[in-house]
Amino acid sequence: METGINKRVCRSAFFSSLDAANKAYSQNAIFSELRFDLSAIPIEDLPKLKLPDHLVFTCRKGNHPFEDRLLVYRTALQMKVDFIDIDFESDADLLSHIKQELAQSNTKLILSSHNFTETPTVIQLNQTCQKAFDLGADIAKIITTANHASDADRIYPLYKQFNNLIAFAMGEFGAESRVQIIDLGAPFTYASFSTDQITAPGQMDLEATILLYNQINNRKS
Repeated sequence: METGINKRVCRSAFFSSLDAANKAYSQNAIFSELRFDLSAIPIEDLPKLKLPDHLVFTCRKGNHPFEDRLLVYRTALQMKVDFIDIDFESDADLLSHIKQELAQSNTKLILSSHNFTETPTVIQLNQTCQKAFDLGADIAKIITTANHASDADRIYPLYKQFNNLIAFAMGEFGAESRVQIIDLGAPFTYASFSTDQITAPGQMDLEATILLYNQINNRKS
């Protein structure tokens, strides 16, 4: 993975059609997460997707039945995407069903956890991280919600305990954590593909993410 800050921002996206996705992904130097669960791309059209430079494939529970999500994850593995992201706390069954295909591929596994109400204690966060790696994660993604400015401070110590970790807080109070983690060792962070494609509270677009990163680093110097 490239080291420049703009190359370490994964832009989460969803699309109204295959054509819209392929048009967006035809640009140069695109690192994106495809939120297939939020997209209107027909399942049968997925193999026709133009892959960007780097792609994280994600299909959360909610909009597709289990068998359809199992099919699209298997299709993504056949397409040789760079990463697949599975929420290991809500989708353990899905993970067990694709283990064999995953083991035979070069695709990296992101096992994620999302807390939409709070940021747990440091001990609880450590336990969640360890569980993700115990389940076979190449990258553990631990996402919480910051209700106070100090909440993100409980996340940062995780980077002293674990490698290959992406952990930050959602929400207004968690915005800085999205960029602070780059210098703490996270392989990459997340932004929206555009200002009208927000997929999580507090998410910024690429330009705003880079701007905040530079502002924070200027304060440090």
